[in-house]
Amino acid sequence: MATTTTQIQQLYVAYLGRAADKAGLDYWSTQLNGTPATLTLDDLRANFVNEQPEYAAAYGGLSRVDTVTKIYNNLFGRAPDAAGLTYWTTGGGVNVSADDLLVAFINGAGTADAATITNKVLVSELYTSAAGTNYLAADAKSVITGVTDSSATLTAALAKLTDGSLSGIALGTATVNLKASVSADAAVTSYEANQLAAIKAIGAQLETLTKANAQLPDQTVNAAATTYTAADTDLSGDLTAARAGALAGKTTATLTTEAATAATDLTTAANALRTTDAASVDKITAFDAASKAVIANKAVATDTVTEVTGALQAYGSIAGNATVWNKALADAGGATDAAGIYAFLTATTTTAAQVTAITNDFAGVTSFTAFGTAAAQDKLAVKATADLSTATTALNSTEGNAYIAAYNTDATAKLNVTASTALDALDASYKTIDTAHDALTAAQTAATAKLATADVGAVAAGTVTFTDDANKAQVFYFPTTKKADGSDGVVTLEAGKDSLYIGEGYTLNKTAALGSTGITGADNNSLEVFFVKETGSNFVKAVIETSVAASTTVTTGTLPVAVDNVSVITLTGVTDVSQVTFANGVISHV
Repeated sequence: MATTTTQIQQLYVAYLGRAADKAGLDYWSTQLNGTPATLTLDDLRANFVNEQPEYAAAYGGLSRVDTVTKIYNNLFGRAPDAAGLTYWTTGGGVNVSADDLLVAFINGAGTADAATITNKVLVSELYTSAAGTNYLAADAKSVITGVTDSSATLTAALAKLTDGSLSGIALGTATVNLKASVSADAAVTSYEANQLAAIKAIGAQLETLTKANAQLPDQTVNAAATTYTAADTDLSGDLTAARAGALAGKTTATLTTEAATAATDLTTAANALRTTDAASVDKITAFDAASKAVIANKAVATDTVTEVTGALQAYGSIAGNATVWNKALADAGGATDAAGIYAFLTATTTTAAQVTAITNDFAGVTSFTAFGTAAAQDKLAVKATADLSTATTALNSTEGNAYIAAYNTDATAKLNVTASTALDALDASYKTIDTAHDALTAAQTAATAKLATADVGAVAAGTVTFTDDANKAQVFYFPTTKKADGSDGVVTLEAGKDSLYIGEGYTLNKTAALGSTGITGADNNSLEVFFVKETGSNFVKAVIETSVAASTTVTTGTLPVAVDNVSVITLTGVTDVSQVTFANGVISHV
């Protein structure tokens, strides 16, 4: 599972209160995602806290209270509430180390806090990318200062990338909006890829829990789900369905209240029984023991009984086993088949000596192992049921029957609380993932909405999806992925106004040349963009790699369309290579 730049930015925001510098972000990303990786995200958190001078300068000498408060403010733009501060400083979370506080805080974030950290990281991603070598620590802090869950604070922060207030950065508003959308898309995509396994794991735990707990209707994990959306939909529905059975959709708090009422009612019923029945104590004790025995000794599933009796019957049908088989049938009271032996072994009247005799008859018979185990379990279940019937009969009176009803209500209420509590743990695990995902998708939706303007539009296969406006500075992009995707096209770039966004991570190669056999002078270790003008052509073309060294597949001197691993975009209006610039993933006509 790859570590994303979003996860690394969270560390910078939480511990250092700033966006990452490009060099640092690239370095840590390489260390975390190398083959093999040289450290884990846990290692990186520990490194920040224990080895980074910047952290030491910010937190050195601070108390636990001040450390928790500072990280809270960095992440969520607010101080912790009183209960939270107490928990992390003197309560259950007091022993969580500083390097683990980030994970703990994010996992416990509510909707507003999750949106705040999402917005801060989004701004951080854009600042780091745009600043490059123009990075300043003061700017990296100020750009995220004041960012909360409010869309207005996000808009204000992004505006700093356009108004010249940050050193060396003055992007167009449309470009910033496009970059924000790209970053938000990437955050959602990477998060879903990283959390798919976690969602399916919770589903598997839910399946195990519901099949083991009679209060919860069985749920089955969708093992075939290959996307986050499919797995998430399945799990969300299963969690709701699991609580909708005996729990009737109620919360643990409600069920606990009901259990308290049931316990009080049981005490009242028991007291009433004691005043009318001198033998009530013995009867209550016997009924309680029998009831617990029934719960502890569940009957074997019918399918299992069918399977084990069938296997032993198959053994008995073999002629060579006749001596053993006939002896066992006789010892089982004259049974005629495996089902008869099973019935004999599970009967309450069958003695231990008789069970031992039949067990000895089948000594060394493999199929009897599971058969004997199942029969022993069912014998306990049969006895428990019989004992409960006897105890129930003994309590047959007005007060006794009222006690039985109150006892069963109390027992069920307790089982409901236990089941609900177990379900709460899975709900909490899911909520942690789902809340963060909701914050990311909300940011993605908001960012996408800002692209629906006359200033930003897609270009592919020579057609733009919005009307070119000579009075506006417009930004074009590739419609499907918002980055060069191998498709070719034509776009009109007006001088001093229009631009084409091709994606992040590109380097402009100014020295490569187009020859009769292709582009020469390319760097096979970098993702590159080239500007070339073919002989006899009126306009410059941008050749954009979609993977490192992709330009080697361009093998003609006329750059035909549909060249593998590159996008070839004709820049109508650009008549000379000197008229185009490239920075921050943007080709501009100057």
